[in-house]
Amino acid sequence: MNFQTMNKQRKFVLIAAAVGIISMFLPWVSFLGFSISGMHDKGIVVFLCFVASGIIAYLGDQTKNLDKTMWTVALIAGALALLMIVWFYFQASDSYAGTSFLGFGFYISGIASLGILLSAYMFRSPTDTLKDGFNTLKKDIESKINTSTTTDDKTNSPGNTNPPA
Repeated sequence: MNFQTMNKQRKFVLIAAAVGIISMFLPWVSFLGFSISGMHDKGIVVFLCFVASGIIAYLGDQTKNLDKTMWTVALIAGALALLMIVWFYFQASDSYAGTSFLGFGFYISGIASLGILLSAYMFRSPTDTLKDGFNTLKKDIESKINTSTTTDDKTNSPGNTNPPA
């Protein structure tokens, strides 16, 4: 990987994902002199979204923008991370009311998830739209399902003398 020649979209998504991964180990909630990191409850989903975004930015031809399917998956991962962070915010404000405060790791995670969303969307290819991205993702999933169904039918056909491995 050559970071200098990497596409701007991939570069910013990768940086935001790395910042997000680091923020998961920083304090999210502090109370009575103790702090809790983001690696529990909904934070695990946020962590997985950051990892998925980083992997997506790293895979493929790094000199080009993300293709429509990977672009859509990166947007979904960023949106899911942001949704979980907002949900955690409302849950934490109800659970720890008055005795605690949200730590800086929580806020950095929110900024990182916004960074993934904004950088994936702002630096997209001019032809990429959300509707086309979701349609392409749907077609890719359907083709993989059809391919696996066809493969299973061939291995289980009556004329097949070789048992499946």
